[in-house]
Amino acid sequence: VSANMSRCKFHVCPVCGNILVSSGEASISCHGVELIPLEAEEPDENHAIRIERVEDELFVSVEHSMSKRHYISFLAAVSPDRVQLVKTYPESNAEARFKLDQVSALYTYCNKDGLFKTNSIWNKV
Repeated sequence: VSANMSRCKFHVCPVCGNILVSSGEASISCHGVELIPLEAEEPDENHAIRIERVEDELFVSVEHSMSKRHYISFLAAVSPDRVQLVKTYPESNAEARFKLDQVSALYTYCNKDGLFKTNSIWNKV
């Protein structure tokens, strides 16, 4: 059941911001808080994921406020056999490069609005 990383689940600790990825069902806690898997939504206009192909990589960015209170915390590219995750920080850019290798979905996590996912990668490249 947990052999395909395309079914991975993201968890974020509301206390410290710790990011955890599970390849299947798991019981995860951080700082004494049980973490439930995040439910991904389609990106809205404030969280639109921009994708460019640069040689054998995807350059992914999100035009989003990156203030200390409201920012994109991470970007992730998921393939059947791996998760590539890049942590982003307030007052920096919400962008990353990912190896193109069989990427099937892209995720972004906003610390205020939650997890966003796009599957339509190849329509945008």
